[in-house]
Amino acid sequence: MITIVQEIRADLVFEDSTVQGVISATEAKHRVDTIDSSNFYELGQVTNTVRPAVNNGVIVQLNSGSTWTVTGTSHLTRLTLAADAAVRAASGKSVAMTVDGTQTAIEAGGAYSGAIVLTVG
Repeated sequence: MITIVQEIRADLVFEDSTVQGVISATEAKHRVDTIDSSNFYELGQVTNTVRPAVNNGVIVQLNSGSTWTVTGTSHLTRLTLAADAAVRAASGKSVAMTVDGTQTAIEAGGAYSGAIVLTVG
C-alpha cells in the first residue's frame, strides 16, 4: 500500500449553512503498492481513513447562522463558532469534544485549537 503522509491544510468556512457529516483529517491509501504505466488508473483508487492531523491543519469556521451536525468521529486542528452557530449530533445522540485530550464544552462564540476530536454517542 502507498500511504500519503503529508496532508493538505483544509480551511472550511461556512456562512448561513447547514452541514451534516464527518469533517476530518484522513490517511489516504492506494489499494496497490506500486503505480506505474501499466496500472495508472489506480491513482484514483484511494481509501481515506479518519485520523488525527499530522502535518497540516483541518480548520472549520462556522460563521453566522451555521450548524454542523456531526455524524462520526472528526479530527480538527481549529474550530471557530459564531455567537449563533452550533455543533450538534443527530436527534437522540450527543456530540462530545476533546481538545488536546481534555474534555471541552462546545460553546457558541467559542474558538478552539489543538488536537480536536469530536465524537458522537
